[in-house]
This record gives sequence, C-alpha cells and structure tokens, in this order.
Amino acid sequence: MLTEDQKRTYYEDGVLVIKDMIPSEKLLNYRDAYERMVEKVRAHPNAKEEYNARLIGGKTNTESPTEEEQKEIWGADWLLHPDLYEPEFTDYLENEKLISALQCLLGPDLELYGLKALWSPVNITYDLYWHRDGKQDSYSTDGGIPPGWLQWNTALYREESFHVVKGSHRRPLSEEESTIYGTTKPVANQEVLVLEPGEALFMHQAVLHRGKALSTSKRRAFHYIVARTDFAVGTRRLRQFKEWYDQLNLGQKLGPISKPLFENFFAWEGRTFDDNTYPYPPGGRSPDKKEQN
Repeated sequence: MLTEDQKRTYYEDGVLVIKDMIPSEKLLNYRDAYERMVEKVRAHPNAKEEYNARLIGGKTNTESPTEEEQKEIWGADWLLHPDLYEPEFTDYLENEKLISALQCLLGPDLELYGLKALWSPVNITYDLYWHRDGKQDSYSTDGGIPPGWLQWNTALYREESFHVVKGSHRRPLSEEESTIYGTTKPVANQEVLVLEPGEALFMHQAVLHRGKALSTSKRRAFHYIVARTDFAVGTRRLRQFKEWYDQLNLGQKLGPISKPLFENFFAWEGRTFDDNTYPYPPGGRSPDKKEQN
C-alpha cells in the first residue's frame, strides 16, 4: 500500500522509487537467474528475432560505433520465452508489496503487459535519447494518473541509469526540451535517479526520460509492465504469451498473487480491437515507435 506522500510524489514527479521491493533474501537467486538468461541471449546467433533482444544500433553517444559495437545487446523483451524463462522472473510478481503499490495507482484488477530485462553492454556504453514512451506531444491532462498501464524498473545491483525531467509528464515540452528531444544533450532540470539493489522505479509513460549504462557498470534490471483489465491488449502478443504459458505449465506453478495477472491477460482472447493501438507488438515495435528506457 502506498502512502499519500508516495502517491503525491508519483502524480507530481511522474516517477516514484520504492525501497526493498525485492526482499534481500531473494536477491542473490534473482541475480543468478538473471545472469543465466543474459548468457543465453548473448550466445544466440539470432537473438534479435528469437528473443526480441535490444541492440545498440546507433543509440549511443559514440559518433561511429563499429559494426560489432552496434550488435551489442542491452536487453531482451521475451522473458517468458521457454529458452529464457526462470521461475524467479514470475516469483517477483508473487509480491504483495509490489501488487499493492500497483493497485494503488491503477486500481484493483490488473493484467500482465510485459516482462522484459535491461542490462549494461560489455564493450560500449549505451546512451539513449530523450523521449516519452508515446508521442512526443503527449502528456497527462488528469493530474498524472497512469494512462491505463504502468511500467517500472527494478534494480538487482546499484545503478545510475535513469535520467529524467520530473513533472514533465503533466505539461507540454518546453522549447528547450523539444529541441533536445531525440538527442542525448543535457537539458534544464534533468536528474539522474540512483537505485539501490532491490529498489523499484515506477514511471509515467509521458515523463521525459532517457537511459544510460556504462560498459564498466553492471546494470541488471527487470522492466515490467501491467495494465488495468479494461485496457485493450494486442491479440498477437496474447497468443504468443499463452503458448509459452501453456508450454511452461505456469498455470500449475504460479502463486495466488501472480496467477491472476496472466488469467486477466488471457481473458482478452477472442475479443476484437485494433492491434495498431497496442504499443509493444510482437517481433519489435510499431513503425512510429522507438525502443525505450
């Protein structure tokens, strides 16, 4: 359960850090599981297509990254893929403190939206551009309330990766912010948020932010997303997740807190809606979307 001060912080700043989201006694196991996943992603010759791995490409402050540097991997989107799945990835969702906090902001009925991972490359710093997770001109008109879904990062090691302009989710971008949008240039009022191991950072989709991780650091972060059950989800993602869920027999393995997240998600099966409205389609991203966080 969030305090009134925590909710106010989220609404006003667009970000909220919550301490001790991963219990200390579980942290080592989570790290080990995460490392096994990273090594499998890195070892796969076609990780981009198989696991929707995130590649550096041109997204770095290095002027001319080499071809090999551009292939550096800094994340993967398909933690439910049977090749990558570890029980710790869903055990994290079996977390009353986490679900209670999400319910305080989204409401009581939640569904799964994404299980992803972000980490530091080996040989090159990734330095992403300033962006909003949506259209550049989008912002909250209702006091910072989440727009049907909420994303959060959870650090397994100490990290200083998240750069943000607090409060930018509640207003149009300033002239300066519009000018630096899509670049890594400094901007007024930017902050770097420090996460200690086990801490979670909730973020509003419209807050102006970017990510950075040095190759000399060891960033290992979960990047998860849930939504309200009245928020439409993509049928392609649903079918893919359902296939993996059944293949892993998760229906028999998940606990009473995490299982409803999946069941609510799968309840959309058979309904009709426009897949183009779904912001994270399988196999990559919509043509007008950019990789984020």
